[in-house]
Amino acid sequence: MKLLMENWRSYMESIESHDIFERHEYITGVLGIPLPLNEAGQVQLSEDLKGQILQEHLIYEGFLDSLIAGAKDSAGKIKDLMLTLARIIKDGRSLEAFIDLLGKKVINPIAKQFLKAFNKLKEIFVEKPDHAQSVEKISEMFQTLLQKFRAMTKSWKKAMVGCTLAVLLKFAYNKVEDLIQGVISGKVVDEFMTFLKDQFVKFFGQDLLDKVIEKVADIKSYLGWIGPVVGGLDFVAQTLAPVTARISAPPIVFEPKPGQ
Repeated sequence: MKLLMENWRSYMESIESHDIFERHEYITGVLGIPLPLNEAGQVQLSEDLKGQILQEHLIYEGFLDSLIAGAKDSAGKIKDLMLTLARIIKDGRSLEAFIDLLGKKVINPIAKQFLKAFNKLKEIFVEKPDHAQSVEKISEMFQTLLQKFRAMTKSWKKAMVGCTLAVLLKFAYNKVEDLIQGVISGKVVDEFMTFLKDQFVKFFGQDLLDKVIEKVADIKSYLGWIGPVVGGLDFVAQTLAPVTARISAPPIVFEPKPGQ
């Protein structure tokens, strides 16, 4: 918090030269902050909104700096992942394409398989209302999480939430792929139900989005949290590589900070 306030004062002192409030595409497309328009169709910024923009900008720059610093201390797939993420979140168009691909290539296909299994379980448990109700609650929890993600304004934070969903879904699916297919075909049930109650609910509780937002203060904190959950950073890089490889993002330009 102390560092945030020091950075805040620094930006307030240099705001005229930094021109942050004039970068409308950056504010809406990267930070994800909607900008109100007056009757003439011009952007109108209140002091409260300026404060929100500055705060989100500082958080974003802190995360971006941590990606670049982390890449310098890393190698192989992890280094490539950090540099690619840095390029993606610096460019609004790349960011939008990345979020879209995460959904199409990883999140939606796997989520569809889990939802198929949930629907089949409700059919199997038609004469066991308590069991059917448990499945319904888990299904609703999962769908609510997906809806919250999809409703997020396009931003770098949405991209990181999408990365988390993609990695967790891939990890969960790998653990129970055979069980899911068995349930869909009307076979194995008990072992899958145990997985849902013991692990799936922990992975995809409705507070997941808040957890991700909390952890993206810097890439070290984020990877230090998600890595152990899925068995290591290699799995994170491996899951995201097919998506990041398809994004053509501009190279990173190292710009001096205000006052340098």
